[in-house]
Amino acid sequence: MLPHIQDITPSDAIRSLLPHPNGTYIVRRSTSNDEIIEKIDYKRNSEVEPSTFTSPSLILSVRVDETVYKNHVRHYGLCCTDPNILEDILKKYKQKQCSPKIRPFTPLKKELVVPPNDAEWRIDQKHIHDIDFGRLLNPGQHNSGISTAIWKCRDQHDIKVFIKRFKKEQSHFNQELSLLKGLCYPLIITCYGQYSDKEYSYLVFENGGESLESRCRRKQLSATNNWKFIANVGFQVASAMIYLREKNIVHRDLTAGNVLINSHNHVRIADFGHAFKKEEGTNTLERATTTNGEKFQYRFLPPECLPGSKRKEPNEPTTIPSENICAKFTNKSDVWSFGIVIIQMMLPNPSKPYPLIEDDTDIPKYVKSDAKIHPQPDECPENMYAVLRLCWDYDAKDRISFDEIRERMLKLEAVYL
Repeated sequence: MLPHIQDITPSDAIRSLLPHPNGTYIVRRSTSNDEIIEKIDYKRNSEVEPSTFTSPSLILSVRVDETVYKNHVRHYGLCCTDPNILEDILKKYKQKQCSPKIRPFTPLKKELVVPPNDAEWRIDQKHIHDIDFGRLLNPGQHNSGISTAIWKCRDQHDIKVFIKRFKKEQSHFNQELSLLKGLCYPLIITCYGQYSDKEYSYLVFENGGESLESRCRRKQLSATNNWKFIANVGFQVASAMIYLREKNIVHRDLTAGNVLINSHNHVRIADFGHAFKKEEGTNTLERATTTNGEKFQYRFLPPECLPGSKRKEPNEPTTIPSENICAKFTNKSDVWSFGIVIIQMMLPNPSKPYPLIEDDTDIPKYVKSDAKIHPQPDECPENMYAVLRLCWDYDAKDRISFDEIRERMLKLEAVYL
């Protein structure tokens, strides 16, 4: 019997495969999301000229053992369009115990044919267990609590998840769900679906580990290993931000508290409550928005996104008007925030960048009016701080790109032996 070739998004493939036993698989057509991931990985690994690069036409998505792999579902490119040849390829995959180029391979057991997409991404609440919204503190400003939980699936290991709760009238629920439906990348938190009751709506996410903020200033590591760890995290975060840029998304709230890291030091960017997607018909990845009513964290924002006057000229008084401020957020404002995230990993109190400035409302004068940047921590190597200075150019257009950041972090990781 010939395999089904399905038109399904990577996100829907993951959601559909997740409750099924290891070895369940889907053959699907390649999407623009797959092409973006190939492009990002290609930039790092391939020596072939860009003009000769082609992405696979079909993708094999497989439910795998999450104790072996970073994720619950892996995607393999199949450069094949002939159904008869494809059948032979799948037979070989079913017989394989491992692949010479990758980690132990999960043999294929059962093909899953997915019913028409569930546009609402609903999960049966009866399968979600061990919820306690009093267990975790410090929910985000746009939600009404977070909790760890267990998603119990038939014929499958329990899946550890995070639950984010929203009051029914909160518009950020639909905004975040709509955005997350289109995201599928190992370094971005995966949304599994949603459910609701009379009072709240809930988003169900993969459990990506603890916040990066809780892992900052790791005293148990030697100095060399600590800088190697920081460079590796920087490389991963930069890769994730390249993906978001290619998806035309600005995060706007990139902090160590919104980056998750697991026991294997694999990171995931989370909390898309402030994020937005570029509107169709615009030419640049930016959007004007008012800071009034949006509780942005001043310590992570670049000068163009802070209230107050522009850079102070000689003999010019510094003023911070109280009226609504029109701020421009772009991929380059996320670059500035990235630099602060790296600084957080060096501070005794990572929740407070600019440690000598007590009041958050003094940040706009320091950064925007006086055009100052975060001071270099005493132990920070000069080659690391040199990259951060490039993240903090006063003019957004002159800041380093995430592509350059990623390459520099990769080189620094190799230097810190």
